[in-house]
Amino acid sequence: MTYFAHSNAKDKSEWQPVKDHLLQTSQIAYAIGCNADVSNLARIAALLHDIGKYSLSFQHRLMGSPQIVDHSTAGAKEAHHIFCSSPAQQYIGTLLAYCIAGHHSGLPDYGSPIDLAQDNTLCARLKKDVDDYSAYASEIHISSADLPAQLHIQPIPKYIGFSMSFLTRMVYSALVDADYLDTETVMNNKVKSRGGYPDIATLCNTYNHFLEEFNNPSSLINQKRTAILASCIEHAADTPGYFTLTVPTGGGKTHASMAFALNHARIHNLKRVIYVIPYMNIIEQNAAVFKKRLDEKNVLEHHSNFDWEALKQKAGTYSPDDTDTSDADKLRWASENWDIPIIITTNVQFFESLFANRSSRCRKIHNIAQSVIIFDEAQMLPRDFLKPCLYTIAELIRNYQATAVFCTATQPAIEQFLPAGVHIKELAPDPPALYQFFRRVRVCNAGTLSDDELSHRLDEQRQALCIVNTRSHARELFNKLKFEGRFHLSTLMCPVHRQKVVAEIRERLKQEQSCRVVSTQIMEAGIDVDFPIGYRALAGLDSIIQAAGRVNREMKQGEGYLWVFEPDSSFVGRVPTSIAQCADVARAILSQYANDPISIEAVQAYYQQLYSLQSDRAFDSRGILDLFPADGEPKFRFETAAKEFRLIDENTVAVIIPYDDEAMALLNQLRYSEFPRSILRALQRYTVNIYESEFQRLQIAGGIDWINETYATLNNMQLYDRETGLVVPENDGTGIFV
Repeated sequence: MTYFAHSNAKDKSEWQPVKDHLLQTSQIAYAIGCNADVSNLARIAALLHDIGKYSLSFQHRLMGSPQIVDHSTAGAKEAHHIFCSSPAQQYIGTLLAYCIAGHHSGLPDYGSPIDLAQDNTLCARLKKDVDDYSAYASEIHISSADLPAQLHIQPIPKYIGFSMSFLTRMVYSALVDADYLDTETVMNNKVKSRGGYPDIATLCNTYNHFLEEFNNPSSLINQKRTAILASCIEHAADTPGYFTLTVPTGGGKTHASMAFALNHARIHNLKRVIYVIPYMNIIEQNAAVFKKRLDEKNVLEHHSNFDWEALKQKAGTYSPDDTDTSDADKLRWASENWDIPIIITTNVQFFESLFANRSSRCRKIHNIAQSVIIFDEAQMLPRDFLKPCLYTIAELIRNYQATAVFCTATQPAIEQFLPAGVHIKELAPDPPALYQFFRRVRVCNAGTLSDDELSHRLDEQRQALCIVNTRSHARELFNKLKFEGRFHLSTLMCPVHRQKVVAEIRERLKQEQSCRVVSTQIMEAGIDVDFPIGYRALAGLDSIIQAAGRVNREMKQGEGYLWVFEPDSSFVGRVPTSIAQCADVARAILSQYANDPISIEAVQAYYQQLYSLQSDRAFDSRGILDLFPADGEPKFRFETAAKEFRLIDENTVAVIIPYDDEAMALLNQLRYSEFPRSILRALQRYTVNIYESEFQRLQIAGGIDWINETYATLNNMQLYDRETGLVVPENDGTGIFV
């Protein structure tokens, strides 16, 4: 009897036998597992992952039976059974069992021996009765001798369980990616046009050729930027590991960091560069810089707002039934497993993938090995998850030949959260001297200001920026401004609206017209504007420094001024404890370093004081590391970790705003579309995320319609102010941020 894995045609002669699928998947898994040095484990997992398809019940399923068949548990049970001759082998057998059991449903929690067979834990799956699959042994041959003699990793002391769970993720990633790759080929009757990109050496040469434009600079500022660039390239030969790049705004950090990454990858034979950015509003502009120099088809921009169909239309390759091999298609496929040399992504996408348990999100993990990973605006690494984030970076460097670069003007004191003995190298030449050279803003303490006093100060200026901590406060201050040339920015405005306002702000600044902007911290990073004076409500020192980066940015005047004030306003609302604590420490730094509260010394003191106030638990607020036992016992809680590790608060609701004709047209398409994914991506540009309590008030006011009972849409544009965005009725006084 021939046992089949996939029925991709009416003609049974074209179906894929299970044996072929297992052998082909194992060959792919072995090949793609080499970068993470998990080839043998991935091959064994692949050989066993679908042996449950050797059951008669699964064969009946392929021929039309409605009975649901669990075909994953068999391989997990077999791995656990085969590798039981010694404690060491049984340990590896358990790791393989996690991967095989979860290759469709996701990596499970270990659970408990008392779990019932129907529970979704590894313990439950291993005791579950499954249909006879013994026919596999006549076609697939595997024994305990196939296991590698040893695991080639160095577990982090006191975090052995975390290291072993990370190894499991690497094997799982190689397995599920190989499974996807073989299955897509069979089901599509052809191989997708993946890969075929220039190698790192070629891209490095291209980028270095572009950098020659910066040779022989004439101005003093360009000479300094060139010196930073040269230092980064010089350090490219350094041993892979941990690096910082401490460069003030205006120092050319973007080009310098990529120059280091490409040259470092070329010298050390690393496979790709991953550029990780915290802000959605700057990822597109950074990606555009790299696409211009390295060719758009070689750079993957991977974040939730990216529209693949728009890319295909831009490239002139789009048609409604287009499924061929355009560059846009290749980029979309590369987003599935990151098999591309240059990747620009977000903190959320990067870190949540590393803690995910579902196959679709995990299949890229093995391709993070042997990469140079640049963390732009490193001070924005999530504080509540700082320790698990840094330990994933430590694993990638320690065991998977990666290099990490932390880029920022305000380096956080991360050494204390890394394993003992870590040495971090600085790429920039003399950061204190660079700070003094690029210093163009004086930060002054304005004390306490009422809303009337602050709005009066802003009205007195021809051009001024004011950044506050809450949306309600921003709206109130904006409404108090009296004169023409006033603007408001917050996340209550949909992205299309914000982009339109930012464009007008830039044009007015360029034309030296009146321009007074009140914004939440959404203005702090990535929006390239230049005001002569700024005001910043008291916040963390990193936020104050980011605000200062919007003042005298182009050094048009000798020195700009940023006034830090404490708001006396009923519209601020209740400030979360974590943000209030940052503000308290910043207040102390403003006093201690009154002459220059944003100097490198002041920043170091800020982070030392801030971190000393908090318990170790504050930097792993959900106890992620505790889910992987320190003693190394393979009782891992993968599913729980995936649920708990969320960088973005999930208690928000997306409301689609019918802002213009394009939004209306997309909403009409959404009503009748069977496959709405591309429409929803396009509509993200017209979406505002609000808290559940705000959404409820909006519903009570009758402001929400539902499309297909799924997508919340604003039905009354009187509830959307063309200057300030969505109007949420009856604010309850809570300070709503950003």
